[in-house]
Amino acid sequence: MIQGKLIELRLMKEENISEFVQLTNDTSQVGQYFPYIVRTLPDTIKQYHEHGFFSSDGGRMMIFDLKGNLVGAISYFRNAHYVNGFEIGYQIFREENRGKGYTSEALKLFSAFLFEHYPINRLQICMEEDNLASEAVAKKCHFEYEGLMRNAWTVSGKKISNLVYSMIREEAPRLKDLQKNNC
Repeated sequence: MIQGKLIELRLMKEENISEFVQLTNDTSQVGQYFPYIVRTLPDTIKQYHEHGFFSSDGGRMMIFDLKGNLVGAISYFRNAHYVNGFEIGYQIFREENRGKGYTSEALKLFSAFLFEHYPINRLQICMEEDNLASEAVAKKCHFEYEGLMRNAWTVSGKKISNLVYSMIREEAPRLKDLQKNNC
C-alpha cells in the first residue's frame, strides 16, 4: 500500500474484482475520454489469478479514498519494445469523485513508485488532445509536453489525435519524500 493525503494505492485483491468489473462496465460513469472496454467477471478473475494485475511489463493499482472506498485505478504498460519505460493510464470511476485531487495524487505517488522499483528511464501519458482535465493532471504532476500523435486511433469513425506528456527519471520526486510530506 502507498498512502497519500487523499488516497491509498493498493494492489487489487480478489474481493475487489467484482466491484472493479461493475465500475469499469458502468457506461453512465465511464467518462467521455476513457475507452469503453467490456470486462467480464470470469475473464477478470482469470487474469487476476495469472499475475495479480501486476508484473514487470504492466500492472494496475486500485485508488481508494481514505475511507476505504474504491474510487479509481491507475495502470502502467509497455507501449513500445524499444522504449525503456512505461505508459500510464488512470481513471476515476464515478463522476462525484472527479475533481477532488485523487488522480493527481495517485499519479505523483505511482510515478515515484515506478521509478523507484523499475530500472526505467521514462514514463509517458497519452491523452486525447481536447482532454483538458487529463492534461491539467499531467502538468500539475510535472510531466512535460512532448508533442502530438496525429490520428493515433479511431473511435466511431472519428480520428483521434493524442497529446504526449512525459517524465524522465531525473525529474521524478522520490516516493519517501512524497510520503514524508503527507505525514
